Amino acid sequence: MMFEITESTYLGELIDKDPMASKVLLKYGLDFCCEGQRSISDACKESKVEIDLILQELKATQSTEVNQLWSNASNDDLIQHILDHYHASLYENLPHLDELLDRVLKTHPDKDTKRLTALKNEFSRFTEELLDHMAKEEQVLFPWILNNQEPKPVGPIQCMLIEHDRASRSLKEIATLTKSYKAPDKACNSWRSLYVRLEKLDNELRMHIHLENNILFPRFI
Repeated sequence: MMFEITESTYLGELIDKDPMASKVLLKYGLDFCCEGQRSISDACKESKVEIDLILQELKATQSTEVNQLWSNASNDDLIQHILDHYHASLYENLPHLDELLDRVLKTHPDKDTKRLTALKNEFSRFTEELLDHMAKEEQVLFPWILNNQEPKPVGPIQCMLIEHDRASRSLKEIATLTKSYKAPDKACNSWRSLYVRLEKLDNELRMHIHLENNILFPRFI
């Protein structure tokens, strides 16, 4: 049975119950990861998006089945999912993306060099910060939660939230530098592959942040 989507539905709740709704929200620039504690109505007002259009598209694409409500999962299961599905993927994909970006820069030194160099610099900084962030979660925050340590990990969570905001800003900058992941008409296969994989990284990281910001962290703050 499908749940009812209304103006007052929170973005985080919406994505938990219907992950495919993320495609509609991303299309209109509605941030459901770092700002998932907003209603659809408030998000549309802030972004100056027509709410009736959003609701229409959300209902048109609404999934009839929900395989997993992560809001109902235990801390152990949710953290294991984050580690297995998101952290593991980042450890594997970030080096490959960096190599692919280097290849494009070397192959096309005379094509949009300024933009590609800026993309390389932004991605390198983004990767360094993200790896450091995941290490903090794996070595400090997640063990704290899983071991039921007292007091609650309010301080570490506040730190993670700040870093999530920074990661979200980096994703926006990467999207700007890639013109929303649209490769030039004459781009080679490597260049096109780079942009496709960067967009996939963008979408997956937003879902990753959503699970932490809107489901896991509110249990402790």
